[in-house]
Amino acid sequence: MTTAFTRTVLAVPASSERFLAKALNSPASALMVDLEDGVAETAKAAARILFTGTAERLADARRGLWLRVNAPTSPHLDADLAMVEEVARHVDALVLPKATPETVDVVAARCDLPVVALIETAEGVEKVWETAARPAVRALMFGELDYQAELARSGGLHADDTLWAQGRIVNAAAGAGIASIAGPTAAVQDTRRLETDCSRQAALGFTGKLCIHPSQLDTVKSAFGPTPEMVAWARRVVDAVQEQPGDGAVTVDGAMVDRPVTDRARHILAESDQ
Repeated sequence: MTTAFTRTVLAVPASSERFLAKALNSPASALMVDLEDGVAETAKAAARILFTGTAERLADARRGLWLRVNAPTSPHLDADLAMVEEVARHVDALVLPKATPETVDVVAARCDLPVVALIETAEGVEKVWETAARPAVRALMFGELDYQAELARSGGLHADDTLWAQGRIVNAAAGAGIASIAGPTAAVQDTRRLETDCSRQAALGFTGKLCIHPSQLDTVKSAFGPTPEMVAWARRVVDAVQEQPGDGAVTVDGAMVDRPVTDRARHILAESDQ
């Protein structure tokens, strides 16, 4: 599963034949077909049947196909994992809600697919470094709405600033060398809010973002990928280093450039070349 440049993840409810059909041509980096919150309790079984029938068509070499199963505490997880055995060759990763190191171990023992750990509880945030280090985990995703709900249950009714938790998730993902996916912007029609969220999340170091509507994809892709200005700066840095004999520091745009700066510039150019 390639997650390094997973900038846009589009959530699609597994119970909607219409939405699944529209997703076939989606330009998202990955589709996340949802068996959990996006599907009513009474529709879980039908959603599994529908996904089984469409998984092969949804699979596309140009993007990833992720499946969000139900949480480990749910009575539906066993049926989800049994269904996955039938379609595993088409699925790139399982998205595991309420992820902790312990729940990742349980699922990894039953399924060989890579795991995207959805961090959305206080316990999950506290243990995120351990979760990210699990061999099965290839990306972290922040479930901001569930996390805020848990804070509210503990009396934090006004909790709106989750930057502390987000920072821990980004840091754990970076330490493990895996992707970090920011939570969604629920206000689908509010373009300014989406741009603000993207700017803040990208600045924190998230590598991509979960989208809940196709209209959000372009904004998210632009916010998390390299801008033309970044690419131009990176090219100036690499060119200056190549012209400088030895391994010493050089100056670009009035700022000192040493090895860490050069490494960042090369990463920017590598994605631009993609």
